[in-house]
Amino acid sequence: MLKLKKVSNYEEFKAYKYAWQKLLSESNESNVFLTYDWIDICIKNFCKFEDLLILNIFEDENLTGIAPLVIKKYKYFGLPVRSVRFIGTSISDRMDFIICGNKDECLSMILDYLVSVKEKWDFIDLQEIAGYTGTMDAMGRCVKKTGLLNITGPSKKSFFIEFNKNKDEIYNKFSKKYCAKLRKIDAGKPGLNFEMERHMGSCADKEKIFTVISEIEKNSWKGNKAGSLFSEQNHINFHKDIFERFSNNNWLDVSMLILNKEPVAYMYNYFYEGRSYNYSIAYDERFADISPGTVLMFWVLKDSVFRDIIEFDFARGEGSWKSRFTEMSREHNRVRIFKPGAYSGILYILQSKVMPYMKNQDIFYNAWMRTKGAFKWD
Repeated sequence: MLKLKKVSNYEEFKAYKYAWQKLLSESNESNVFLTYDWIDICIKNFCKFEDLLILNIFEDENLTGIAPLVIKKYKYFGLPVRSVRFIGTSISDRMDFIICGNKDECLSMILDYLVSVKEKWDFIDLQEIAGYTGTMDAMGRCVKKTGLLNITGPSKKSFFIEFNKNKDEIYNKFSKKYCAKLRKIDAGKPGLNFEMERHMGSCADKEKIFTVISEIEKNSWKGNKAGSLFSEQNHINFHKDIFERFSNNNWLDVSMLILNKEPVAYMYNYFYEGRSYNYSIAYDERFADISPGTVLMFWVLKDSVFRDIIEFDFARGEGSWKSRFTEMSREHNRVRIFKPGAYSGILYILQSKVMPYMKNQDIFYNAWMRTKGAFKWD
């Protein structure tokens, strides 16, 4: 028989560390963004003023499901809203429930509980759910039973490359591209000295590496724009914590391109369960004419083939540059669920009708996005 237990304070959350990791390792949803350590650091840096709503499901006395949720308060079209979302939304590239039992039964129990406390929220917003986990299909069945208004999508692609098949072919492909790129650069700017560094696992120089990639990012097109890794102090603190914890766990994977002894590009990845998750890549704009980001990517991909890496995951984002490296992709999706009531009904209309219309009107949409950024709305 299933039973649900709410975890609403940090001390109680910490007590589930080992049970959390054990369940994740046995689940179909396992990825670096659902690890206890990632969620823990998200809570410490981004959930100080939010209401934790972690729901643990037990079958008898065995933990069989986790809903890593939080209630986020912000403004939407100037209206105050409270949304139930995954911990780490916006900073995590993949999110989900962690379930080893019957997915439909567990999700029904989670949804029933959320409906029972509907006075605490206005809508549920679950993002970056990978299609292969089966969560979206199960959630669709559960929501249909409730009759609640909902919006599914839009779906997006997440690109990846498998290294456990055709290794020689993959290596030759990216090795040729890397060498061809260097020859082209040398023809236009002879005498440049390229060096590559890759730091995987436990990094003794993690503080130095962090400082280097921070400086590269400041000189990149991202600069200090909202949403960049180092745009705000809480983001800086978050990634410092990640560097420390992930280095201790042997989960860091950072590569750098060094040109004439000066670091000019970085790739910031996480290595977990044989997969290298590409979290960020940036290069110093002063060297844009030699495409240092592309050079580094070709090198990292060829270097990855004969390491203990089974897959390179480009993570979320449909950037056209990713499709130049691979055609393989997975679907990521989003579902928003609205409780009964006039206010939530207005939010449903705004998100299902008004926002799609605005996205088709470039002038209005761009003006809206600038306003949203200026006021730090979600």
